[in-house]
Amino acid sequence: MDIGLDVEPIHHQLLVAFSHSNRAMQMRTRACGLKPGQPKVLEHLAFHEGCTQQDIARACVMDKSTVTSVLGRMEEAGLIERRAKAEDRRVAAVFLSEAGKSAASKVLDCRTEVDTIAWAGLDEQERAQLCSLLDRVIANLEQSEREERS
Repeated sequence: MDIGLDVEPIHHQLLVAFSHSNRAMQMRTRACGLKPGQPKVLEHLAFHEGCTQQDIARACVMDKSTVTSVLGRMEEAGLIERRAKAEDRRVAAVFLSEAGKSAASKVLDCRTEVDTIAWAGLDEQERAQLCSLLDRVIANLEQSEREERS
């Protein structure tokens, strides 16, 4: 079906880029003993310790039940600790344990390695432009999701 565009459909390009990036990260983080879902949670917690499970779900684009199971496995593995928030003891804040901080550091190293591969051949201006364009694409898709839920 020709939709009149001279470019590859963006959906396909995003899908292919995600698949390759995700595979590259999984290959590296699996070698560190991490299970699917754990690396992105560790990466988020490296910069946002003390956030809630809901914060993690939103930032990592994961559904609540998936976050619950990933955090449960991470807690069993000694990577995170959950503590009640002082202002609302019904809400748990998530923190990295010492083992979690070490694992998060490894994930960040993997991220740097994968990003270096992905950025190859792009100068700083092109990188900034791509980031800006992807931010706009993400915002468009998020807005569409909000409208569809309303």
